[in-house]
Amino acid sequence: MPQKIYADTDFFLALMKDSDWLKEKAKRIYEKNKENLFVSPFTITEIMMICKREEIPVKETLAQISRIAKLENFSWGIFFRACNFMEKGATIFDSLLMSFCSENDQIISSDSIYEKFGFSVIELKK
Repeated sequence: MPQKIYADTDFFLALMKDSDWLKEKAKRIYEKNKENLFVSPFTITEIMMICKREEIPVKETLAQISRIAKLENFSWGIFFRACNFMEKGATIFDSLLMSFCSENDQIISSDSIYEKFGFSVIELKK
């Protein structure tokens, strides 16, 4: 089974903004991984909050993301697993994203928190 690759909020924002210092790197990562790209509901929630704050059309933004990333069902176990990450210092959104991932999955991000918890990261900054 192919490895799932979960994208963090900064990846989607880099792709969607007209200009972003991570845009070209995000495009290259997308082209290389577009068949296995996933998003968690919590990343979507965070993006919705940012859109609302920045007065960016929420529905249009979600439509763009839905065309490039898959969304799967989830269970209560994900929330309990997220609590474990939070107890170790991760933010709520980072914890929820990590709780979706298995040991075989990767996370696209410019945030270093995921590596601290042992996750494989596709570095958006490099």
